[in-house]
Amino acid sequence: MLIKLRNFLKIIISLGYRLDFYFVLLTTILFALGLFVPSDKNLDILLFKDKWLNKTYQKNLTNDTQFNKLQKKDYHLPNSKINSNDFIFEWSKKILSKVEKNEPIPREYFSHIPHNLTEIDSLNKKNIFISILLPIALRGNEIVLEEKQSIKKISTSKKNIDELEFFAKKYKVQNYKNINFANLNNSQISQIKSQLLIKVDTIPISMILAQAIVESGWGSSRFAREGNALFGEWTWQKDMGIKPEENLDANFAIKSFSDISSSLNSYLLNLNRHSAYKALRNYRFENFKDEKPINGLEAANFLSGYAEIGYKYVTKIREMIEANKLYRYDNLVLE
Repeated sequence: MLIKLRNFLKIIISLGYRLDFYFVLLTTILFALGLFVPSDKNLDILLFKDKWLNKTYQKNLTNDTQFNKLQKKDYHLPNSKINSNDFIFEWSKKILSKVEKNEPIPREYFSHIPHNLTEIDSLNKKNIFISILLPIALRGNEIVLEEKQSIKKISTSKKNIDELEFFAKKYKVQNYKNINFANLNNSQISQIKSQLLIKVDTIPISMILAQAIVESGWGSSRFAREGNALFGEWTWQKDMGIKPEENLDANFAIKSFSDISSSLNSYLLNLNRHSAYKALRNYRFENFKDEKPINGLEAANFLSGYAEIGYKYVTKIREMIEANKLYRYDNLVLE
């Protein structure tokens, strides 16, 4: 009976239908009745519902088969595994082995940094941190590219204009607050799309890893452990961050997140829309337009606005990339 139920559910998944709600509902009912028990296959992983995508955007997405397949393959590792020393050591070996062989990385993700990471020796801690963040960084870039493809397809239909408005506000195109999206002409639509296609694109994996390492101390910082904050983003909104212990009266806090995937997503959005990184985006656009790849060492030259220390921060990130050979991760892909 259990085997038949599992096979039935696998068939539903393999078909790629948009049955997320009904699948979750059915699985929940069967699990509650004791008729369905998740298997131990694939590291005892659980079906992962992508948290990066804004709910409003999800409603506007076209029924793209490939996009659905990507969602179906995403998994979120359970806490029992994340906080197990045996598991995280094996996980690290597995991921880094795939890196060495230049093989695709599994679509399996940690929701938070393991609680005991600070107790692990330096070399293993570094390997574990990279193996945790790498799949998340690859998936974050992948989602950005999915957004870019959606932007390219936007036309003048009402549904498409709603989508254009969503992206224009999300990425803060020029004068976006004063645009009357209900009355755009073709020329205006083209101009907004052009701005978005410069803003919405990937960030080199080596630079993502280097900044996360510097900002979170290889995942050991209080902000990373308590707030899943890997990139040191500031917030001035109350109850949305963690105050620095050395400056509890500060009018800012380090922005906290429900999981480290959300921290990665926020970081990518920050680099893709904040005025401080306009030069980075222009450099990236010109290179991609000329079919030239970009790498973390070059992209890091445009990060002087990320920290108060200015260009010293650029040097710090570049040195981190070189010292740890993080450029090895730039051309990897997910399964």
